[in-house]
Amino acid sequence: MDHEAIGKVHNHASAENMQILPLWKQAISGIEITGVEDDLFTEEHSHYIVIHDPLKINFPKSREELNRRFCAQVGASVVSYIRQEGNMHYVRGLMAENGASVYSVLPYTSFDRMEEAKFPKSNMEARKKQAFKDILPMLHGKNILDVGCGVGTLTIKIANTKPDALVHGIDLLESVIEQCRFNSKIEGVINTKFVAASAYELPFQQGYFDSVTCFFMLHHLDDVPRALQDIKRVLKPGGEVFAAEPVDHYHDVQRYPEDWKKLFLDAGYVVEVWEKDKLSYIRATKSEEREQ
Repeated sequence: MDHEAIGKVHNHASAENMQILPLWKQAISGIEITGVEDDLFTEEHSHYIVIHDPLKINFPKSREELNRRFCAQVGASVVSYIRQEGNMHYVRGLMAENGASVYSVLPYTSFDRMEEAKFPKSNMEARKKQAFKDILPMLHGKNILDVGCGVGTLTIKIANTKPDALVHGIDLLESVIEQCRFNSKIEGVINTKFVAASAYELPFQQGYFDSVTCFFMLHHLDDVPRALQDIKRVLKPGGEVFAAEPVDHYHDVQRYPEDWKKLFLDAGYVVEVWEKDKLSYIRATKSEEREQ
């Protein structure tokens, strides 16, 4: 970039974890404004266009729109504004790595006409939100685990809804977990605990959790039965797993509701499975009788 930077990005995004770009739509970033004195962000506007350093990655041809938006000479992100603390402005949805320079900030005044913009749309995200809305009322207990939490968006929402519970989130990359902690801190949600860990080797004691959630993550695993066994290990007798998996999106193996039911039955759960809006919903209980 030939233009002078007016600020710097503060988050936990790296070239490695930005490969999972959809996660970062919900991530919080700080933008430290140092190059100008004018108020670039105000309470008047809810959304802004931020021009920043491009990402140092390339997406496949099927996602060429992402390359044009984020990986060309500059990156251009539409962000929602959260709040200001001194020179630091917190926003959601910035597609820029930690330490990236920011060159311009403009109010996105036409946000109400978002459907006219040629941005990639993901109906999967809408379905995930609906599944979360359906499952949230069923969660119970003082200790809840969200397996494959990404940047912690749903984990934080569970914790915010259930302030008397301690809600844990696990995912593989420490940098992603650091972003979870950052998001939770900025959102002011204190009853969360995030740990970098594998779904195959959960770092928790036997029988610790009342409820475990798996939102759209089991189909990413190479060894689903192994993960289900370790999830069962950390569940209390009578504890429950709540999962949602797309029927029409999969990696290597396409599974239908009856396939998920068999996997959970084989792992020793009492299980109820149903389909809604091309999603398999799973509610599985760790049988108390099996533990006696």
